[in-house]
Amino acid sequence: MSVDSPIVRRDSFEGLSLGRAPFIGRVAERDVILAAVHRSLSENRCEVVTLVGNPGVGRSRLVNEVIADLRERSPELRVYRGAARADQGIQAAIAKVLRSRFGLVEGTDAHTQANEVASQVMDLFGDRRVDEILHFLGGFLGLRFGDTVLAEAVDSDPRTTQQVSRAVLRRLFEVDAQRAPLMLILEDLHLASRDGLAMLRELMESFRNAPIVVLNTTRPELFATLRDFAETPRHRHQRIELAPLSDSEAMVLARMLLSNIEDVPEELVSTAVRLGGGNPLLTEEIVRAYLHQGVIVVDGEGNVEIDLDRLAHVRLPMSVEDAVNARIAALSPAEREVLERAALQGPVFWLGGLVVLGRARREAPALWGGGEDLAPHYRDLLSALQERDYVLKIDDSSMPGDEEYIFKHNLEREKLAALVAVEDRVDFHLLLAEWLECKLSGERDEAQLDLLAHHYERANRPLRAARAYLSGADIARARYANEKAVEHYLRGLELLGEHDVALRLDATHHLGDVLALLGRSDEALEHFRAMLSFAWRLDQKGRGGAAHNRLGRLYRESGHLDEAMRHLGTALALFQAVGDERGIASSYDDIGKVHWIRGNYEPALRFLQDALERREQQGDERSIALSLNNIGLVYQDSGRYREAYDCLVRARDLRRKVGDRPGLVITLNNLGTLHSDRGDDKEALALWRQALELAREIGDRRRQAVLQLNMGEAHYRLRDADESLRILLEVEPLCQELGDRLLLAESRRALGKAHYLRGDIAAALKMLELALEGFEQIRSRVHLGIAQRSLAEVLAVFGPDSDEGRRAEKLFRGALALFEVLGAEIELARTARTFADFLSSSPDGAVSDTIFAEAEALRARADAVYAKLRTASPGLDSREIAINVKITNPGLKRASIADDLGARSSTVEVEPYRAEHDTPSGGTPAGQPG
Repeated sequence: MSVDSPIVRRDSFEGLSLGRAPFIGRVAERDVILAAVHRSLSENRCEVVTLVGNPGVGRSRLVNEVIADLRERSPELRVYRGAARADQGIQAAIAKVLRSRFGLVEGTDAHTQANEVASQVMDLFGDRRVDEILHFLGGFLGLRFGDTVLAEAVDSDPRTTQQVSRAVLRRLFEVDAQRAPLMLILEDLHLASRDGLAMLRELMESFRNAPIVVLNTTRPELFATLRDFAETPRHRHQRIELAPLSDSEAMVLARMLLSNIEDVPEELVSTAVRLGGGNPLLTEEIVRAYLHQGVIVVDGEGNVEIDLDRLAHVRLPMSVEDAVNARIAALSPAEREVLERAALQGPVFWLGGLVVLGRARREAPALWGGGEDLAPHYRDLLSALQERDYVLKIDDSSMPGDEEYIFKHNLEREKLAALVAVEDRVDFHLLLAEWLECKLSGERDEAQLDLLAHHYERANRPLRAARAYLSGADIARARYANEKAVEHYLRGLELLGEHDVALRLDATHHLGDVLALLGRSDEALEHFRAMLSFAWRLDQKGRGGAAHNRLGRLYRESGHLDEAMRHLGTALALFQAVGDERGIASSYDDIGKVHWIRGNYEPALRFLQDALERREQQGDERSIALSLNNIGLVYQDSGRYREAYDCLVRARDLRRKVGDRPGLVITLNNLGTLHSDRGDDKEALALWRQALELAREIGDRRRQAVLQLNMGEAHYRLRDADESLRILLEVEPLCQELGDRLLLAESRRALGKAHYLRGDIAAALKMLELALEGFEQIRSRVHLGIAQRSLAEVLAVFGPDSDEGRRAEKLFRGALALFEVLGAEIELARTARTFADFLSSSPDGAVSDTIFAEAEALRARADAVYAKLRTASPGLDSREIAINVKITNPGLKRASIADDLGARSSTVEVEPYRAEHDTPSGGTPAGQPG
């Protein structure tokens, strides 16, 4: 064709269009997915596949092809599909899947939809607490069902509500899959938050014995948000990276795209392959550019001609970014303007927002009858843009009374937003924020507050943005989306600057609480100190007491007990000054716990019982259960086992009644220690496994470590050294990650005993030395005495006349002195027995009269303690006394290694690690203001 031949250029060509892009390659990837489906169906288990690929690489196309294959191969498989959204995260994907599963028709009223869901759930579950299930499913579907006893119990506790909701969702899919297998397709997961991804990961990991296939699609940036997303469920989650097409595959694709043209020159095909780089979308955009830029033309008679001379001059996209630029260049001025203004709203936009921006430069009419002026024009433009794959209209708008759209390609949106004149952006963002304020009257949800904060911040209104960020952070905190809450609190405080001290006080308080939950103790201390400063400046004694209380707890949990007592005592004084009974009760409880950690049991009981009396007067069952749990543990540590059991059973029953799942984990654990005390480690293990499952459901990693430590010790007592070491070796790094020095030291002491059982003396000594060093740093005297005895018992194997034996004697005497000062009679008795055995040992059997007399005096003293305990606990027989007379501290149950190994007795005297304490779930600990 000559250069001066007539050329007709238009966005669409009559009689000429791109050939349908075929599905090229991906054979191995498709086979992996189909194999996972086959395993799920044949083995009745959950399989997970995550497709990872850059924009345009063909994730959605592969999913479509797999679905088409499965319709023929596995017609019994039901497929439901949903996509995450930047404004709603994973919630949008789950809601879409559920709405598809229940066949909810968009546009029908909420009552009709709720009835349909109720009918289908009843069909699935029969009468098994359907009302409870419906209540929690409603949160995912945006539907409201009637309240129930359980719902009322947990609704005040957002964290528990979230946990129960997730458990209900899991159970729904499992029961449904037993009727017919399920495939859940969740797309665009890179748009989900870290909390949302963590929730999805836990959901996938929890599926048991059900034919469920979860197929995820995402961009690679997901793994910057949650690195180990594809590592669970272990051995059942496959990650597939979608690489670019090979040259031969891209060649087939290009030829098919040009298949409507006869005798296509090879140069045209090879150029598309070379510039496309194996990206199917980019290859398609390059061929489209041929049509738009005169390489392929249609003359006035409809004949197609190809001008290869223009290949050297035409601007072809050479990357995904260039492909985006080419699509934007194809927009008319009106189309480009409407999309630029839509892009300022975000990935999701509304017709009403476009109308507001369209009127920004126009004069208001003298009389406005409410008629539409711009809306019909914008609606027509958006309809045409939807046909050309720029935007997509959402049937179920999240903005009442408005039309909602999303951008199909986020890169295009970002580019279009950047094209808005700088001087217009601030004004437009402010207009959008103020429009949203009017539209979103009443209580706002988290996504709406995020949107307001976004627009106010870009409109240079920092104080308004700060308030929106902080309100959104409060909602995120209430539902235990802790990472997001921290991010928003920090941003809100930064924008507040030096303004609004009262709001900064509240935000700093809440931020400190969230950081403490995340184990970021140093940062939490910094913010609680700031909270104390704000409270002092505003002369808020109650808030100052709360700040001192938080500081004291953090110091206590890190083992700095003297500093903890300073702050807790100050908190008590401030609460008393303002007559805050809840704060006073909480302070007594916290001070009692410090006495407990130190082994001072009489003052510990005094403070804890005072807290219980105050809480009973207030009628707070959740707090009453907390006090009963703590008092029960002090009784147990003091050898008063009947009273301990009664307290723990009352605490367990109350926690079940009020739906306090975190508290129930603790009390089940502590009841397990009572069974262990009586030598019934099998029953103890059953209780601990039950508690461990609950702890994993609620995401409490510290309690998981505590329970696994107990289980490792139980296997040790059952003489299963290999299983004990396996579990304990998992616990030690977890304790290091948590930063819990007390728990870390105890895990190392337990590891030392397990190594000793296997006969590895060197490894045992190494671990016990580390444990002793840890307890010395923490300055917990009962722990220190027990660690000294444990190390002495291992050193004793070298004989009394060795250097190791002489150090063992020194350690035994140090432990005895400590227990004497503390009045810890049970540990004193146990140490006296093992020390007497050590003194009586001799390679030749000869022991001096002096040493023999000392050993007999030690045995007599131990016997006197046990006799005293028999008198104090007449309901227990002698075997129970031998097992139960021991002491623990902050829930750390200890034992003599020699006794563990049967050197003196066949009774088992190892004491598992117990939960030190807990606060009632639901955010602010009981007894604390605010």
